[in-house]
Amino acid sequence: MKFSQIGIFCITSLALSACSFTPREQAEGGFDYTKAELSEPVKPAPGKQLPTPTNRFAVPETKTDGAIGKNINIIAPVLVRATAAGSRPNQTIGMTAVDFSELEGMDDLPSFTWQEVKETLSRKGISITEEVAEQRLVTGWHSQRLEVGEDEKEVVIERRYEVKMDVPNHRRLVTLQVDLIDKRESGPGRGVLPAGVADNNAEAALLNNMINEIAIRQQGIFKAAEEAAVVNVEPSFNDDGFPAYKVDIGFDTAWPLMADVIENLGFEIEDLNQSKGMYYTNYLNDTGFSLAFWNSRSEGKLDLPDGDYQINIKGDDDESTITIFSGDQPLTAADIDRLYGPIAAEIRRRSAL
Repeated sequence: MKFSQIGIFCITSLALSACSFTPREQAEGGFDYTKAELSEPVKPAPGKQLPTPTNRFAVPETKTDGAIGKNINIIAPVLVRATAAGSRPNQTIGMTAVDFSELEGMDDLPSFTWQEVKETLSRKGISITEEVAEQRLVTGWHSQRLEVGEDEKEVVIERRYEVKMDVPNHRRLVTLQVDLIDKRESGPGRGVLPAGVADNNAEAALLNNMINEIAIRQQGIFKAAEEAAVVNVEPSFNDDGFPAYKVDIGFDTAWPLMADVIENLGFEIEDLNQSKGMYYTNYLNDTGFSLAFWNSRSEGKLDLPDGDYQINIKGDDDESTITIFSGDQPLTAADIDRLYGPIAAEIRRRSAL
């Protein structure tokens, strides 16, 4: 008997839950508030008067043609995700848009962005029916197949979009916007899904795909820029015929770069003369223990005797040479070859930072 009661209770609960099925897009609960009306004005009792009227607590009239009650779509909105470097969601209300800033290594931001927009549409199988390069384009129909409602009826939703790009005259900024311009539904589930949020989410999803495509392409650009930024170092000779290191960067870049390099190798810069391209240094192979907390001198990394050295940088706009003097004598070609490994590695490491 107890089992039968439990069974009947379970069946009844299932039946009730089935009858009260609510799509995930639809709010649950009571919606009596949608029928609420303003109360009649208060009337004074016989022989009494109402206080002087005031608009302090007046409820303003509203006019809206939007959804109310259970017709409101409660799906969480898809946010524009600025996953690409230099991107940020556009804050203009009512726009599904993102702003891009030009980054190092990008020769033409608008052209780059427009190309990736078209690549995204191509990958998703979305055709382009109209195009004004770097300004706007209109897509063909893009379909989405869903099962909706309690009976899981199939609905096919097709949408068309307009993609607009705003570019200022300096061409270092880009605003990319996606707008839904047309929509149609077909299938047994037609009309079940409320619009509004779902359509806005479709705009944001397409824009996010474009941003992700741009982020992926950026990685290739950054990698190429990083490789290009690494300085090439080779043993050579300076203009005076002394053994030296040759680097493929101009003097204006090599001069400040070498200040960090020589300090990290263990040299202490005691004086400098940029017009002569000369650093006057002291080298100490083992700095030893010091109680002076301000002593940040790096431990020597080179197979060199302790002492005073002059490091001379000469160059033009394209390349430079680095010559090391011990006293008045330049290091020999054998010394240059022997010290090449740690010196070249430090130059490359510092140039990549």
